[in-house]
Amino acid sequence: MIKLVVIDLDGTLLNAEHQLGAKTIETLQATHAAGYEVMIATGRHFQDVYLLAQQLQIPVSLITSNGARVHDCRGQLLYENHIPQQLVEKVIELSSGYSVHRNIYQGDVWLVEEENKPLLDIHHASGFGYQLTDFTHIDPQHIDKFYFNATHEKLQPLEQKLQQALGDQLYITFTTEIYLEVMNKGVSKATALSQLCQVKGIEASEVIAFGDGFNDVGMLQWVGHPVIMENANPKLKQQVVNANIAKSNVEEGVADYLLNHVLKNS
Repeated sequence: MIKLVVIDLDGTLLNAEHQLGAKTIETLQATHAAGYEVMIATGRHFQDVYLLAQQLQIPVSLITSNGARVHDCRGQLLYENHIPQQLVEKVIELSSGYSVHRNIYQGDVWLVEEENKPLLDIHHASGFGYQLTDFTHIDPQHIDKFYFNATHEKLQPLEQKLQQALGDQLYITFTTEIYLEVMNKGVSKATALSQLCQVKGIEASEVIAFGDGFNDVGMLQWVGHPVIMENANPKLKQQVVNANIAKSNVEEGVADYLLNHVLKNS
């Protein structure tokens, strides 16, 4: 029996405009009313996700920064895992000189070195925005995540360099082909989810999870009911062979799947 519904955001719950569709909001409210707990698990910043989650008007726990931070449905911090200071300085050093847009999540802020309007537009639904700063003078404390935005061809050399130098100390992953993300070793959606479920007394067999990105692999492999979006990279579908497929995020596939395969049987 399913007790917990866990959902990724971009490419999964959010539509093509990176917003929550009306059908999605209505369906998640019905999911909560039917007795299921709802949780969001995303690479996005907590402040961004918390503002989005308010639109659902139901209690929602949050796994953010790919598992580096966990908050309860009241927005209270339960857990966080920062990148060690010496490794922060190393990532900044190794990633300098590449033609990529560098981003840092530090505490409650999102830091960048230069403007990136298309990236900022993705967050328009919540109103969360970045602050311009100089990475060479940044305080290396309380940093949850780096992420780099560019074409896959530009990101690949950086990914290889970071893996070679720090792959045994940090979690380095592509979320999509144009986003490369770096967190502390041991950070992942799967780790955060499994720890939360242990506290809540929920078994993996009682969890359904929806995702579309490579950072969702561990989470989808851990849960008893993995669901991959139709718009996901084919390589992801190959890594989670027992997953069911939901319609694309553009078609509000999470809502469609919940209505036809979860709520219908409640």
